[in-house]
Amino acid sequence: MPKHDSAFAAQRPLSRRQFLALAGGVAGAAALAACTAPAAAPQTGGAAPAAEGRPLVFWGHDQHPIDLAAEGFVEKYPEIEWVSPHPADRGEKITAAFAAGSGLPDLYWAEATEAQDWGCNELLVDLTTQLEGVKDQYHPLKLNETFVAKHGIYVGWPGDISVSGWYYREDKLAEAGFGDVDFDAWTWDDFFEMAAALKGQGLYSFVFPADGWSALFMFALHQLGGTAVSQDGQTMTVGDDLGIGAMQIVKQLWDSGGGLDVAWWSPPYWAALKDGELMADFAAAWARGFWEAQLTEEGGESDSVGQWRIAKFPGGDGIKYRTGIWGGAQLVTPKAAANSADAITFMQYALGSVEGAARCGEWGIIPSYRPYLESEEFHSMRSPIFGDWAFNEFWQSQEQELSTEFYRPAGWGAVNDIIQKEMTPILTGEYSVEDGMARIVELATPDFERTKCA
Repeated sequence: MPKHDSAFAAQRPLSRRQFLALAGGVAGAAALAACTAPAAAPQTGGAAPAAEGRPLVFWGHDQHPIDLAAEGFVEKYPEIEWVSPHPADRGEKITAAFAAGSGLPDLYWAEATEAQDWGCNELLVDLTTQLEGVKDQYHPLKLNETFVAKHGIYVGWPGDISVSGWYYREDKLAEAGFGDVDFDAWTWDDFFEMAAALKGQGLYSFVFPADGWSALFMFALHQLGGTAVSQDGQTMTVGDDLGIGAMQIVKQLWDSGGGLDVAWWSPPYWAALKDGELMADFAAAWARGFWEAQLTEEGGESDSVGQWRIAKFPGGDGIKYRTGIWGGAQLVTPKAAANSADAITFMQYALGSVEGAARCGEWGIIPSYRPYLESEEFHSMRSPIFGDWAFNEFWQSQEQELSTEFYRPAGWGAVNDIIQKEMTPILTGEYSVEDGMARIVELATPDFERTKCA
């Protein structure tokens, strides 16, 4: 797999911590070092309204879609002053604030593992009562991510649905002789064969850095109905038969040669995507805004505009679900926050109403609120990279493909980190899949035991 050295000029950097928050910490540090911020993101938040009111403080990454919902929220509640400073070091800041018991935001955009860690330690407001009558309006997987089994409570409001698919250029696939693929029926064996054939034509159908890519493993594990950690968070299950099966899929992806060896979302990644060498990739729904920025604005418009489509992940023996989960944060409010009452009201508006969800769904995320996913506002959305194709109808169908058996409780991050660090020896044949997975379990055990919700 060739490694690219080309890069775009004049990239605007997105801090490593900002991108970790957006991407859910799936990538390794090297893959995140060169990520860029999209020019298309809405320039909202940041400044407080001129009129002073009751402060409601939100911490999230820069150019955050939650700020779009805040515009509608303060119209409904003019007595509330939205304060959204976007601290670049918010991870360190909130850790220090939790330790001090003061200086905390009222709202925080938390990844599943963050919410689970803090909820385990009883640092977050219990939202069980508020969610009691509306749980059927969210997919069970999204609710699971907010539920702390040890205490039997919900500590976050379900946020980004974070379904995933295989983004591909329709024109390039047809030119390469694969214009008639039946994506409803295709299997992983079909994909491996196609990926190898495309590589023979100088085209790459996904990204696979030489130092590994744990997101691909988690995609496959989700598809098989597996989970790296048990629902109660007490047992590592990554080395079971389903974990071995997931790594076998990943090994076959590697062996196909169809993966381009570049760091995910690095300048060489965007260059290959823009010039057509990288004509497809596995990605989450929230990636759209970043692709739009890179392919339609920064550095000039690509000839791929309007040509992109998304397919379900391949099926096959043992496959139960045709999508994967990647990222997907939620809103939480710390117990020691100054204004938890208004924070909860905001959650209900931004992520529990069609009006609020439609606002923050304009860019960057897809709120998991089912009435919004069924709405005309959602289905009528269009994007320059997809042209007139109704991409959100596809994403709504993918919501039905989310697993009810995939969990990310406290301790999951420790397992994921070891998979990222130690999968390459399996891919290169230094270890068999079975031996390599047993080794991953052994290496992950100390950190898992230390970080799980005991």
